[in-house]
Amino acid sequence: MTSDNFFSNQDKRVFILKMENQVDRGALLSRYSRTSTLDIRELYRKEFQENPDRGKKFYERVFLEYGDESVAELISIQIGIQGISNIVTKLIEESRVGLSYLEKSSRYVSYDKKTNWKYLYLDFDKTGIPLKFECEYNSLMEKLFDFYSYAIPSIREKLRENYPLSDFQTGGEDSATKAYETALKSRTLDDIRSILPSSTLTNMGISGNIRAFIHLIQKLDQSGIPEAREISDLIYNELFTEFENLVKSARDPRYVKNRETDVEKPNIYHLPGSEWKDGKSVEVILTDYSKKQAASIGSTLSFSNLSYNDLQKKELISLIADSRGSRRDKLPRAFEFVNMTYRIIMNYGAFREFQRHRFMSILRKDLSPEHGYYIPEYISNNADLESRMKKLLDEVEKLYIKIREEAGGKLAQYVLPYCTNYEILVNTNLRELVYFSELRSTPQSHPDLRETAIKMVNAFVEQEPDFRSLFKFVDYGKYPLGRFFQEYRKEEKIKKL
Repeated sequence: MTSDNFFSNQDKRVFILKMENQVDRGALLSRYSRTSTLDIRELYRKEFQENPDRGKKFYERVFLEYGDESVAELISIQIGIQGISNIVTKLIEESRVGLSYLEKSSRYVSYDKKTNWKYLYLDFDKTGIPLKFECEYNSLMEKLFDFYSYAIPSIREKLRENYPLSDFQTGGEDSATKAYETALKSRTLDDIRSILPSSTLTNMGISGNIRAFIHLIQKLDQSGIPEAREISDLIYNELFTEFENLVKSARDPRYVKNRETDVEKPNIYHLPGSEWKDGKSVEVILTDYSKKQAASIGSTLSFSNLSYNDLQKKELISLIADSRGSRRDKLPRAFEFVNMTYRIIMNYGAFREFQRHRFMSILRKDLSPEHGYYIPEYISNNADLESRMKKLLDEVEKLYIKIREEAGGKLAQYVLPYCTNYEILVNTNLRELVYFSELRSTPQSHPDLRETAIKMVNAFVEQEPDFRSLFKFVDYGKYPLGRFFQEYRKEEKIKKL
């Protein structure tokens, strides 16, 4: 093959590298920093085209002579992980730089079917929980999923009764019917997913660079969770077969020794009696914010390329707000200097989506029943479902305490469901808060995440009312079937194809 096959063009200033070998791609790009030949297309013809091991040997030399791990960022790969618990996916997704994630959704995919006579929860022997709890663990997991399956028809029919299709007729009858059924299913799963345990299995895809994967391997090793260590080994082994010289630093002998002697750090909680927070899924407290920076936002903006001269603060904010035509028009970067810290209690299911906003700094502990549980509206309004769920949560907490006392809180997390209230500390800035709140208050967002976004905005503008107009596209509306209009638009577009 000629070099024409490996680049999208041979004569333009911008081109795409098309060779299949990722090592060659990374090695070639890294030569920009150490060669006087600016056109790497010519370099490829001279050094790589007739030498299939050129890229591999280049990396061997770079790591041996310079230990320069930054060149590993130039190799991007995609991996798939199947049959992983929600405890470990949240651990993986804490890595904010160099990796992107896509995960199976519990909002749109039902978990009411068994595979090989078993629901989709982590096998007991992979949890690391002491063997004496095997029967209790398996029995409880089956009960939680049985309740999930049992409750779906009741919730769906109650939603259908409260919000009939006739309330959503918009002219396109076929599209409206399909959109309605999809929205109905989504809202049903939004409520019932609250009983899914953290051991629920999911699948995820990860795209990122080698350096970030090395960090991820080490992070999972240090977690103190056997399942995470197994996933770490599996990732390492797969990468090692393709990129041996790049990833072997993840298994440095000194590091492996630390891994083998890792001891779980104390994580002690006060366990009050069970709290049933009916109708209150989110608690948000603004604990701190940079008041001085908020007051002097005009002088901060003067460092940008935007010219606001001597406008007063209110005029300046109004001008910026008016200039935004949609939520995709972000605020100037100067607003990142206005920082704030929140203490938030939300259910674990909502946290799983909140965590995706990686520009926020999130501190969290292991999941525990310290703050009780949240029972969603369409369960708490049904006496039969509410009674069954509370009995299950009593069983959950009893088993959690027994496992925690025997094996520690990290392993006990597996039995706690998504409805467990979870306390986190969040640091963010005004620019990101506007982006987050406008995105997550849209009708199709999960109701609990919408509530979190709106409460975060309200807590800030209570202290700084002059900034309210910046939150121009926050949607405060009520949407019992929030996905309907998005699904309707999708169906109408499909009809036109």
